Order: sequence, then structure tokens, then C-alpha cells
Amino acid sequence: MSCDAIKVIYSIQPDLLVEAANIAALAFPETEYKLLYRQASCLDAAFMFPPNQYSLLAQKIGSNNLSITFKKEKNIGKNVNFSVCFFPKINTMTLSGYYSKGMAHFIYTPFNNHNWLNGKGYKISTPDCVGEKFEFLAPKFYAFLEEFFIG
Repeated sequence: MSCDAIKVIYSIQPDLLVEAANIAALAFPETEYKLLYRQASCLDAAFMFPPNQYSLLAQKIGSNNLSITFKKEKNIGKNVNFSVCFFPKINTMTLSGYYSKGMAHFIYTPFNNHNWLNGKGYKISTPDCVGEKFEFLAPKFYAFLEEFFIG
């Protein structure tokens, strides 16, 4: 990565947030979101990856990562809050949100490599409610974030 993620976020914040909101609207067109962003750390990855996979990746993840949380403006209806974490040093992105059985994490790497994990780190099948939407959004978010942070 050519520069610190936080500096990039502050310098391009309006463009980053507008484009991220536009991508989210592709799957959630009727939902108004408040976007929150921060620098993601190894601790974020520890909550998503299974322990054995995390132990292999922890040194490589580094600290220049990005997390964007999409928080529904109005608390009416289904919980469609979700977050995107981008880990450029390991070419991985996660989308996390709730489904009927709890938390689900979609671990995405380019070229259609992906896994679904529950909140405990166990593999699950595509979850109801958010599964197809996250699978649709993942390549779009990844391409966008890769362009901003890697090249």
C-alpha cells in the first residue's frame, strides 16, 4: 500500500462515502444508511476468521486496513446493518451482517474465492436474508476499494 489508510480516507472521504453508498444501494435500494468508517485492525480480523486461519494471517494483515459500517438510519423492519472490512495486504475483504441465526461473515478474495462463516468461525451455507446480496456486492466493493487503496 502506497500510503496510510487513514490519510487516504480523510483526503477522499466524500468520494469514498458517496461511492460506497452507491454500491450498497445496488442491493438495498430502499434503505438509507449512515456510513461510519475507521481503520480496521488485526482485532477486527480475529472476530471474523477462524482461529487457525487468523493465526496464519495475523502477521500479514498489518494495520492499514479499512472498515466501513452501513448503519440503517431508521430502526424500522429488518436489521440490514452491515460492515465491510478491506485488508489490502492479504487481498481479502469481508462483509458482515446479521441473518436469522446470528452473525454471518462473507470472506471474499478476487476471482470468486469466498467462504461463509458464522459468528463462531464455522463454515456455513449461504445465509438467508443477506447471503445473495453480499455475494452480489462483494466484487463491486472489492474492485472499488482496490482501486482506491492499492492501485
